[in-house]
Amino acid sequence: MMFVMLTIILLLTACSGNGGGETKGETKGETKDGQKTVVLSVMRQDRFLENAVRKFEEKNPNIRIELKEYKASENTGEGGMSMEALSLADVEKYVQSVTTQVISGKGADLILMSELPQDKFVAKKLLVNLNDLIAKDSSFDQKTLYTNILKASEDGDGLYAMPFSFSLNLFQGNTELLKQANIAVDKKEAWNWSQFKEVAQQLKQQGGAEKLINLAPITLLFDYIEDNYEQLVGAGKPNFDSDLFRNMLNEIKSMYEEGLLNEGMSFDDGLAAFQMVEVYSPEQAIAMSEGLEYYQRPSASGDKNGTAFKPAYSLGINSKSEVQAEAWAFIAFLLSEDMQSSPNLTGIPINKSATENRFKEMVQKIENGTLETMMPMPDGETAKKRVEEVTRLISEVDIRRFSDMKVLMIAMEEFNSYMSGQKSAEEVSKLIQNRVNTYLNE
Repeated sequence: MMFVMLTIILLLTACSGNGGGETKGETKGETKDGQKTVVLSVMRQDRFLENAVRKFEEKNPNIRIELKEYKASENTGEGGMSMEALSLADVEKYVQSVTTQVISGKGADLILMSELPQDKFVAKKLLVNLNDLIAKDSSFDQKTLYTNILKASEDGDGLYAMPFSFSLNLFQGNTELLKQANIAVDKKEAWNWSQFKEVAQQLKQQGGAEKLINLAPITLLFDYIEDNYEQLVGAGKPNFDSDLFRNMLNEIKSMYEEGLLNEGMSFDDGLAAFQMVEVYSPEQAIAMSEGLEYYQRPSASGDKNGTAFKPAYSLGINSKSEVQAEAWAFIAFLLSEDMQSSPNLTGIPINKSATENRFKEMVQKIENGTLETMMPMPDGETAKKRVEEVTRLISEVDIRRFSDMKVLMIAMEEFNSYMSGQKSAEEVSKLIQNRVNTYLNE
């Protein structure tokens, strides 16, 4: 449980950055000395945004970007990075404050959408459809980006939050262990959790829990919810009090009770046949030990053939903003190859050239023996093959994984009482249903 919470905090920190104070948030686009001000709401600043603001203002002296941030501590270390990670309370404060402001017709012009209830914002028409701004900007070339990721980022027919970088949601499989167990799993084919359970049963019969998957129950619950978010929370109508969700709960519990999953988190990836991985950078994408390969994550239905991804950075424009053109200019600037090539950008860049150049540079350094990293890097030939594999996976992205952090926290709180045997699946599903329904109607 501590590992899972640490993972959540680290992911939120990676998406949000450091330092800051509370946004008061009115967007009036006021002009001062010939300048228009664009207010950008974030949980915390980071070097990527700070450098982007400085470079953008140098090129556009008539536009000022003001960062409004939330922070947990005044303590900073070397380079101004916060010494204290974001807490879940910080995230909840950001979500509640920004949501309240924007719904009331105020809020910042640009909004960091990470962890915000984007579907709720879209339903209430609080965000600008960026496709309209793209169509009006003749200087903007979508072909420089991974257009399949843009398409997968749409809500309905509109793009309401622009992703600047992303992570890939995959399984990491140990092909050597699978071969030894005489188990064949097609890494390019979609599969469901029932099929995964059959593989786990075969592995257990041949040799013990250390050859199974390193995965805590709560992590699997989050994955289930995100994988089925449209059915469980779509259109603001929760569906947790359903056989769909109760079957998820029962399947998770049964896999642990049968000893098919290993809850003891091992950081030795050579011990597990499968592990869930979030690929957050080109470097991480090829940094696997020998004998490991990427597989698609199982889904509830088993019919999702594309690669799943999550936006790492994404920004939306407040539909009440009076400086929408200036806000779009900043978004377009962040998508340029120069900014996308920044080493401070968290995630895999959505700009194709920036990502391809990172891969080429890494392979060259591996071949020359000049790559400085703590990650386990393969030899040059293996690195090239992994680049080809990851490039293929990126080209096949068509599933956006997303969820509302508040919904996940509600589910987690009630799920623990189910796993401990205090409450039944039916009781827990009804409790989650009522709490999520209350939250969505706030």
